[in-house]
Formats: sequence, C-alpha cells, structure tokens
Amino acid sequence: MARADLLKKIFSSYKTEDKESFLKAANEIIEDERKKNHGTLADELQAIISNGSLFPKKGMSSYIPVKQKGKENDVALFEIIYPDKMLSDVILSSENEQQIEQIIREYSNWDVLISNGVTPMRRVLFYGPPGCGKTLTAKAIASEIGLPLVYVRFDAVVSSYLGETAGNIRKIFDFVNGDSYVMLFDEFDAIARSRNDQYEHGEIKRVVNTFLQQIDNFNGRSLVIAATNFEKSLDYAIWRRFDCTLKFDMPTNNEQIRLFNLRLKQFKGAENIVLEFAEHLKNFSHADVEMAAYTVIKQCILDGRRIYTKKDVEKAIVQQEQLVALRKTQYQEEG
Repeated sequence: MARADLLKKIFSSYKTEDKESFLKAANEIIEDERKKNHGTLADELQAIISNGSLFPKKGMSSYIPVKQKGKENDVALFEIIYPDKMLSDVILSSENEQQIEQIIREYSNWDVLISNGVTPMRRVLFYGPPGCGKTLTAKAIASEIGLPLVYVRFDAVVSSYLGETAGNIRKIFDFVNGDSYVMLFDEFDAIARSRNDQYEHGEIKRVVNTFLQQIDNFNGRSLVIAATNFEKSLDYAIWRRFDCTLKFDMPTNNEQIRLFNLRLKQFKGAENIVLEFAEHLKNFSHADVEMAAYTVIKQCILDGRRIYTKKDVEKAIVQQEQLVALRKTQYQEEG
C-alpha cells in the first residue's frame, strides 16, 4: 500500500490540476512499490503513466498473455486478467456472500492481521455443479480487492512429457511469488485428483505432490482460489491445504429470478415479467439464467429497442429450457 503522504500528494495535485506534482508523486509511488519487490505492479503503473491507461474500457476484460511457456507447446501457462465484474454482479447464497465478504475483508486488512500475529485467509476452494458462479465469483473477488487475476490455463499446464506438468506448476508459483495477485486454478481436478485412484498413472502422484509442496511453501501476498466441479475426485490431502471451502449449489428459484432481473437491469420491462416464468427456471444453473437473459438483451439490441416484452422473455426461457433438457438427456445416456 502506498504511503499516506504520497496518496495525499497525488490527490492534491489532481484537484489543483498540477501535472508536474502529480507525475512526481506517481513516480515516487512506483519506486516505492519496486522497493517492496512489487515489480509487476510497478511496471503496470509505469505503463499507465507512459502510455495511457493500461486497463480496458468499462464492460471489458483485459487479457495479457504471459510468456511463461512449457516445452510441449507454445501456449502461455497462464493469463493475467483485469476482471470487470464486482460482487454486485453476482448472485450468491447468503452463507457464501458472508464468507466471501469476510475473505475480502481479511485480505484488505492483511497488514493489520499480520502485525497482530494472525494470517488472513489466502487459500480458498470453490466446489459444486458447473455453471453455478465459481469462476465469476473469483473474478469479482479480484475486482473487489483490486488485484489482477492470474488465470491458470490447464490446456498448457498439463503435459504428456514426464515431469513437465509438475515443472509448469512450479513456474506459476514462482511467477506469482514476485507480486500480489488473485490466482485462479479453474477445473482444479485436472491436477489434484486422488493419488489412490487405480485408474491414474504414476504421473498424477508427482503432480499432486508438487502442488502440495508449492502451496505449503508459498508465502506470497496473493490469494489462491481453486475451483472444481468434481470435488469427490480430489485427493484427500488437498482439502486440508485450504483455509476455507465454499460449496456452490444450483440457485434457488428466488436467486434465479434475481439474477435474471439483474442482467436485464439496463433495459426496461413490465414489472414481474420474469416472475411469471419462475416455474420454467427450476432446472436452470446460474449460467443458464444468464444465457436466457442475454438472449433477451441481444434481441432488444438487434431490434433497436430498450424495452423487453413478455414475449421476449418467454421465447428466451423456452429456448434455454430445451437446451437444459437436451443436456440432461445426454448426461443420462453417457452415465
């Protein structure tokens, strides 16, 4: 965190439109961050001063490929993302909302907790069915804390070469150790499956052991979030490494309606339209609700309208309901 005197200088110079003082204070903050070994943050701040805003326009996410590659392919092991979603964009159960607010509060008061001999929550596991908001919540946490999100790409991390996957995991932790991030291991079961699974080859044991060693030894000022749809496949030792575990369930009918209306908030429509179709939403995940809402939005935009109708909502929900039913049938056939 920048010193109070520098923050006062930069705010005062902004108010008085004193560009020279503003730049001087900004450069002092950059140098101060460099001394704290926050090299990436210092470089990003310098880029803002030198080249204009590093951050994307409102409503967009910025994806910055990181040149940290494995031997097997030419794909970055992770991307640094600046999410544009906040907690107000996410519909959560009251229990999860309270827990996530606590995680953010603890991280935001990191120095206060450390100075009193306690460590904030910094390793969190999200689990539950697909499409229930785990990834979106991780992005919202990064936005609320004000940190970039390191999104780990398992298509690049997992390698067919012996020992390469474990090495890639070490590279990711080495990178994050140099600054402050929210690090997201999405589809976490790809590297954390049970070592007792008779169908897994010996390589998975090496990968799980490496992850356990890395997370045990990691002392960086970052928040590590892992998310999985298959929590039963995780190695038993994984669970003990997390300070907090949150289960993401399918949304209740009330949560479905709230989410639908939240996504439509920039458009106008008759009150309680969505409520009329509440029964049709009962098998919808968060992602299904969003897909139906975005179908309504796209139709309005294409028609040049800012008002949605009951017909728009009905058509979108019926269309998504058919997709949900088809997906359920395919799942049962595969099972």
